[in-house]
Order: sequence, then C-alpha cells, then structure tokens
Amino acid sequence: MDSLVTARVKTYLMTRLHRDAYECGAILRVMRSVAQAGGYDVDRRFARAGLAAGPDARIAAGIVNRALSGSSGSATSEYAIKTVLDRWVTQNPSAGM
Repeated sequence: MDSLVTARVKTYLMTRLHRDAYECGAILRVMRSVAQAGGYDVDRRFARAGLAAGPDARIAAGIVNRALSGSSGSATSEYAIKTVLDRWVTQNPSAGM
C-alpha cells in the first residue's frame, strides 16, 4: 500500500466520514485484503479498477478514488460506502493507525 494513498484514505475517512483512528485501522486492513483478493495493491490503479474482487472491492475502490480525487464524482454513493463501513467495523476488530 502506497503511504501517500494510506494517508489520504485515512484523512478522508476521518474528515468526510467521521471515523476515528481505531476504526480507520480496521477499515484499511479490510481494504488491503479486498484489494489483494483482486490482485491489486491499494493504490491509484486500484481506485480505477477495483471491481475485480466483488462488491466490497467496489466500495474500497470508491473510497480510494474519492480520497485521491477530492471529489464525490464516483459511481459509488456515500450512503453505500457508509453502510459497508459500518459492517466492516462491526465484523473486524479495531486497530489504530
């Protein structure tokens, strides 16, 4: 995972989606595993092609895309992102970043 992408994703999660640092750690861990399932690393390339690993990858790619572009011009709605993030946080133990 690119450290610049990690920082931007964490900042996006904390500022736009109001997640705390412990939740961000759990979310980033899930995003890494989802990206790896599709043969990607969480980077700019994944932001454009994250559909290969299924619906969770679509959400993860949408988060990376929004974090890197700074706009919400994504095919993934913010409601869908928040719903999946809630599920990820409840299913995975929190980990600080």
